[in-house]
Amino acid sequence: MTLRWGILGTARIAEEQVIPAIRAEEGHELVAVASRDAARATAWAQKVGAQKAYGSYEALLEDADVDAVYIPLPNHLHAEWAGRAAEAGKHVLCEKPAALTASELEDMIRTCEKHGVVFMEAFMYAFHPQWARVREWLASGKLGDVIEVRSRHGFILDRLRDIRWDPAMGGGALYDVGCYCVHAMVSTFGEDLPSSISAIAHRSPSGVDATLRALFRLSTGAIAAFQCSFELPRAQGFTVLGTRGTLHLTLPFRPDRGLPVLRVEGLSSSVSESFHEDFPIYRAEIRYFAECVREGRQPEREHRWSLATARWLDAIHAAARADA
Repeated sequence: MTLRWGILGTARIAEEQVIPAIRAEEGHELVAVASRDAARATAWAQKVGAQKAYGSYEALLEDADVDAVYIPLPNHLHAEWAGRAAEAGKHVLCEKPAALTASELEDMIRTCEKHGVVFMEAFMYAFHPQWARVREWLASGKLGDVIEVRSRHGFILDRLRDIRWDPAMGGGALYDVGCYCVHAMVSTFGEDLPSSISAIAHRSPSGVDATLRALFRLSTGAIAAFQCSFELPRAQGFTVLGTRGTLHLTLPFRPDRGLPVLRVEGLSSSVSESFHEDFPIYRAEIRYFAECVREGRQPEREHRWSLATARWLDAIHAAARADA
């Protein structure tokens, strides 16, 4: 079965990452792209190698030759167009954050299930093999009791007209990069909402969180903290501190930015494991999504992680607003 794709919008991530992954995978075909500007859609279709171009998202969803859509639209449009795609019978791969609230995400998943289509949020980083190794280390007990977890993700966003500065469009560092930190903690340490959350944000003139730091207690009892930013030099990291050792990932969320390394420093020895710097995380994501479609099943584990992440984001946003 060939999975035939349509792309809603002309986002950079689609052009640079997801479309090349679709075209590189066997059993996948890029059928159509859509923009609200017909001329832009035509030019972009020629650029990325799509067979058809549509001047509206509605027209693409009416195309019987499209089986699945990828949605890299601005955050505030995800829920609407995921729902409309499901109603049109299209499977949905939606860029993160899939929704702006947990209740919105619950509705999206329910709608997709009602119409018998697969839904998945596009957290591509989670398909990198370093995360399986993290869970193996934790399961082994060699780190001892986990006392603290730290994470960070950010970069300088100096394009002042970028939509990520717009609060009406779901802007802010927490939605854009902080969600990776939260999703990683959820997928690694469990989905229960932390027992206590505090957060503080440095806000941009538009009002979005330009830098945010959150502190909370995981359901395991461990202390956890992360920082996300649009104002500080590019940085990422994920660290687990245990009573018998410390584990650190150098490139947890964008392993395509260099050579990913997992380091474990124990009480008497240390281990360092490097991963292939060109591991195709976007292809792995596309491949897994297609498996769900072909097997007629929802990615239930990913749904749980996405819903838990959305609930944590709701609570973190509330804590940051309370601090303002």
